[in-house]
Amino acid sequence: MRPSIKQIASALNLSTASVSKALNDYPDISLATKKIVKSYVKKVGYKANNQATYLRTQKTMTIGVILPDITNHFFLEILEGIMSQANKNDYTVILGHSKESEVEEKKLIYQFLQQKVDGILMSLAQDTSKFDHLKDVIENKTILVLFDKLVRTINCSKVYVDDKKGGFKATRHLIKKGCTKIAHFRGDLNPQNSIDRYLGYREALSFHKIKFDPNKVLISRKGSIKEGYLLAKKLYESGVKIDGLFCVTDMVALGAIRFFKERKINVPNDICVIGFSKTMVGNFVDPSLSTVDQKASKMGKMAMKLFLSEEKILKTEKRLENQSLQLKTKLIKRESTSKVS
Repeated sequence: MRPSIKQIASALNLSTASVSKALNDYPDISLATKKIVKSYVKKVGYKANNQATYLRTQKTMTIGVILPDITNHFFLEILEGIMSQANKNDYTVILGHSKESEVEEKKLIYQFLQQKVDGILMSLAQDTSKFDHLKDVIENKTILVLFDKLVRTINCSKVYVDDKKGGFKATRHLIKKGCTKIAHFRGDLNPQNSIDRYLGYREALSFHKIKFDPNKVLISRKGSIKEGYLLAKKLYESGVKIDGLFCVTDMVALGAIRFFKERKINVPNDICVIGFSKTMVGNFVDPSLSTVDQKASKMGKMAMKLFLSEEKILKTEKRLENQSLQLKTKLIKRESTSKVS
């Protein structure tokens, strides 16, 4: 039988209030006491009674996580990062899948609010263009943390990569490989990361005095392999000649490479291709895919840490400015851009 808070307090010669505060990281409990309590409860296998915790603190010790695409390994890595931090802090994660749909995203938001989750961590669906449901989360005094695909006008904490610089790095890498006719399969018009990667592409062309051609820019609304294939087909059939391609995601890039293979277009000798995200599958295809590393697992960990930071702030009955964390990207060079310049 697992011990109660009262039994733990008796064993450590502390009050039940002190033990409870130590477990919930209250600022008026010393770090030494917190360490002693947490070490002891781990040793004896104590688990909090969530119903009792809610009655006492109005906290359910649950968070809702909304992912736009659970078939994309990038988002699964983010989830892994979130869950590793959640488990360390005794939070239960409830997963929602928006399927890149604003309608599904709204449904999940209101389901989570009904379940009285302590926070919602999410990446926006590709077609989300209205944000009243996000404002409702904040008005409900539920912590909201956005990651990866986000909107800057919502007053909440955010964690994201420097997408503009990442787009610049990817395009400049193609230019350094001798590419001068570079296409871009960009994301939809709404997500900020899509906008920023496109701006990075434009900036790299301008920096190297390569004329921008709008005919070389096509929009990927779903970010899928199938869509990458269809966009490459559309570009090919339009007669527009390219020698380099920067795609908004690895999945889109993989679809484009599949089409090029079918048409006997050699990657990278005829067309260099680079993606964005560093999904696991990119290292196992032929040719292996050059990409921009977004550090997905770290993004997930930092999103959860932002949530925990806000939880601590709320306990002191103070409200600090929401935090925005920008992570650096890293260029990963592989076979799909190995053309000799």
